[in-house]
This record gives sequence, C-alpha cells and structure tokens, in this order.
Amino acid sequence: MSEKTVKDNQTLIDFWDKAFAMRDDGKNEEVSPEAWKDMAPSAKLFKAAQALGTRKKVLDYGCGSGWASVIAAKSGAIDVTAVDPAPGAAKAAVYYAAVFGVEDQVHASCIAPDWLRSVPANTYDGFICSNVLDVVPPETAEEIIRGSARVVTRDADVIIGLNYYLSPEAAAQRGIELQEGNRVYMDGVLRLVSRTDEEWAKIFAPYYTVEKLEHFAWPGETAERRRLFWLRKREDTGDGNV
Repeated sequence: MSEKTVKDNQTLIDFWDKAFAMRDDGKNEEVSPEAWKDMAPSAKLFKAAQALGTRKKVLDYGCGSGWASVIAAKSGAIDVTAVDPAPGAAKAAVYYAAVFGVEDQVHASCIAPDWLRSVPANTYDGFICSNVLDVVPPETAEEIIRGSARVVTRDADVIIGLNYYLSPEAAAQRGIELQEGNRVYMDGVLRLVSRTDEEWAKIFAPYYTVEKLEHFAWPGETAERRRLFWLRKREDTGDGNV
C-alpha cells in the first residue's frame, strides 16, 4: 500500500472518529424505542438493511453509527458483526445497539485496516458496506472488495451503498477541484472518489455479478443519484483464494 494511501486512511480514521464521537450528555437523552426505524438515511437503505434480517451471520463493514446493524438485528438477524476503523463510530454502534435492545445480537468493535485478512473464508451470508468504498482511497476500496468476496458465502446477500457520481463538468460548475481526475478533498480529507456506475461494476466484476442497481436520495435531495448495488459472489471465485 502506497505511503499516500496509508496517510489518507489515517486522516479518514481521525476525521470519522471525531464525526461519530458522542458527547456524554447526548447519551443521556431520551430515545424512542421505535427510533431505529428512522436511522437509515433513506427508505431504500432501510429496506436493504431489513432484507439482511433473514441472514444467519451478517457483517456491517464500516458501520458508522451501526444503523444497518440495528435494523438487520431488529428484522431477525441473530448474529451481526459491526466493525469500523474509527473508534468513535464503533462506540456509537455499541451505544445504539444497547439503546434499541439488540446488544446480544450486534457485536460492534473498532478494527485495524487489515482486519478482513484475519476473518476465515465463507464466514458471512450477509454483507453491507454503505458510504465507505467511494470515500476511501481506491487501493483501500479494492482491498475491501477483495476481502469481502473471500469472507462471504456463495449465497450471501452483498449490498454496497455509494454516493453519487460527480462528473468533471458538474465539479467545475460547482467550483470543486477533482484531484487525480476523480478525487475530492476537503480540508485535506478525502471525501469522494467519483466513479460511474459502469466503473464500479467493472471493479466488482472479478468477484461479484451485479444483480440489481437502485438509486436513492438522502433527506433534502430532490434527485435519486446515490447508488445501491446488490451483488452476488461469482461462481468462479475460488473460496478462500480471493
């Protein structure tokens, strides 16, 4: 892994650690028992996480607040692993799992960037990774994709959530500089690696086939431009050798 990638990864861990860090007074606020239904940023993301409730063993990689893990657990998944390299995110996931009564089902922890390498092959039959792959360096994203294909079973539901594609023309109109052709940095932090649907499908292709592609919007957005890829592990992907 290049020196620049290592530096970007650490900067991102520090950024997201602060973004998800919870104040002690916030943990004392009253939370409705039904508030987990509003944790997902969109209805389509909610349904995607809900679909994982039928799976036996789920991995939520780059879990953030743990919203997908909580929804999957509330929907029936009895064994959900929620992991994130940012300590603040992992702590938030632990907190919300407890708040919504699924702490026995959701096992959240802070992981090292190379954690996937330590996971036995064919461990999970459900996998979700949302708002991660296009906000990390390409080298890191491809390592996560390759690692995920090794640790999921052949019949696993694999769900990838991505931000919208920002074309060079659209970036120029908004006054956004694209570094190295497709990277957006804000205050020195990598915030987007912009790729088209076709580019992502090509990156997934050695390991997965695309079963479905949905588009969705976050609250306040008028157009559904964000992407939700539903993937299936390729038959010719060698188990344990990816």
